[in-house]
Amino acid sequence: MQRIRATLVTKAAVQYQGVTTSGGPVKLQPGKGKGGANPVPVKASVQDVIDQIRAQFEITDEEALSIKEVTEEKIADPVIRTTVQTHRDNRLYLDGPYRGQMNGEIQTTYDARGRYDELADPKYTDTGGIFDIMAVTVIQTHLAEAA
Repeated sequence: MQRIRATLVTKAAVQYQGVTTSGGPVKLQPGKGKGGANPVPVKASVQDVIDQIRAQFEITDEEALSIKEVTEEKIADPVIRTTVQTHRDNRLYLDGPYRGQMNGEIQTTYDARGRYDELADPKYTDTGGIFDIMAVTVIQTHLAEAA
């Protein structure tokens, strides 16, 4: 059994296709990208976001109050503030994995509050839904503070 475990099997096949070369020397072109700093984050209040959500989705006053409370709770969280301010130059991280993590934390808060109807509602959980808007708002608020 020890010999069998120590056995390594590899399989490779290489086909010779001749020698290929490029059509000539490589010509470097100057960069056309924009230089400079990241765009300035948009300042938005929690009330502005709730108004945006109301315009996009049909929500009750109770749902709006819950959205406001959870968003303000996440904005006040020092761990989130530190993470966003630490990674303020890495927008790919903040707009990608961290936004998803923030969305998960918001859903965990809703679960702890017993708001199960919202957790099952697609208007909350879909991409671009209410939880996603809340996550972006929290991140944008901390970016505006860091600027």
